[in-house]
Amino acid sequence: MSRIQRLVITASAAFAMAALGALPAHAADQPGDSCSTPGQVKPLGSGTIVCQGGTWQPGSAAPGGQPPAGAPAGGTSPAAAGSSSKVATAKIFVPIGTALSSATFGSGGKQVADATAWRTPDGRVRLFAFSDDPSRPGLHIATSTTPAGTTFVAETAVPFTDIIVGQPRAWALGGNSLRLYYVQAGNVDTAVSADGGLTWTKEGSVLTTAQAGFEPGVISLIKTKSGYRAYFSNLEKPGEHAARVMKTATSTDLVHWTVGPTVVSGGGSHPFAVANAKGVVALYYAADRGSSYGLFVSTAKDGVHFKGEKLVVPGSADADIIANGASSLMYYGADLGAQGFGVKVAKSVGKVVP
Repeated sequence: MSRIQRLVITASAAFAMAALGALPAHAADQPGDSCSTPGQVKPLGSGTIVCQGGTWQPGSAAPGGQPPAGAPAGGTSPAAAGSSSKVATAKIFVPIGTALSSATFGSGGKQVADATAWRTPDGRVRLFAFSDDPSRPGLHIATSTTPAGTTFVAETAVPFTDIIVGQPRAWALGGNSLRLYYVQAGNVDTAVSADGGLTWTKEGSVLTTAQAGFEPGVISLIKTKSGYRAYFSNLEKPGEHAARVMKTATSTDLVHWTVGPTVVSGGGSHPFAVANAKGVVALYYAADRGSSYGLFVSTAKDGVHFKGEKLVVPGSADADIIANGASSLMYYGADLGAQGFGVKVAKSVGKVVP
């Protein structure tokens, strides 16, 4: 049984976004459950949960420097979850600040999550993310004030007014054109934009539950010599204690996908893939390894057989990376304390593909 889980947006669920944490054997309050006393703190596992915005959220780190029990990561296989062995670390990214919070969008909610990044033709960074704004839950857009990609202002555009889009992932098509992959009604759907993501034309489903063998979360893509390769995990759901599984798939047109094998035997959630010039793939994903929670990375020369797992950012999840050598940026979900759950940004200090 997986020890941690994470709230995600689905088309049939009530759309609140948060990080879920360690699951004890008894039916105690869990991150994501409703609560009524703002600021109330309860112990959970080796950490705490705190009542924020009407739901229990991951709290502060436990004594001894361990990541909080509510670290926003996907669960793992039962064997991995029960492990207490020390996990190797990799100094690849260093946090440099907060990119998005509810305040960015003037939201009355407490959750901004699942950000995906796209570099605009003029060099700035545009982020597409889910916000639980009570007046308009769903996809929101913000653009950086400079190419540094650290300070963002909200766009006034209101995309997807008829559906609530979850787990977005942008893929550049050149110029101002891009495709967005997102979770909708049990499938991964896509939409295309010709104006930098301000307006969209929906295309339909490209990866279904039947194809994946489970209800899929959003995909992350890389370009290969023969086409494209994607990575995805089973969709995390509130109250579901399923082991986290990641798979790969291939395509020649970005739309029609052939599902391949499972990758990373220990399991993980919400993967993001980066490939170097030699074709080596680094897969970043959220996972719980018993003694460590957070963002991990593994590498594979063939895009399938990953090894050398290392912890990159404790207590975090949902990475999206703009790879640019020594100046790469990573956007990821994290607890912002009194501000709720938001998106932080980190800069590279090591090789993004270790």
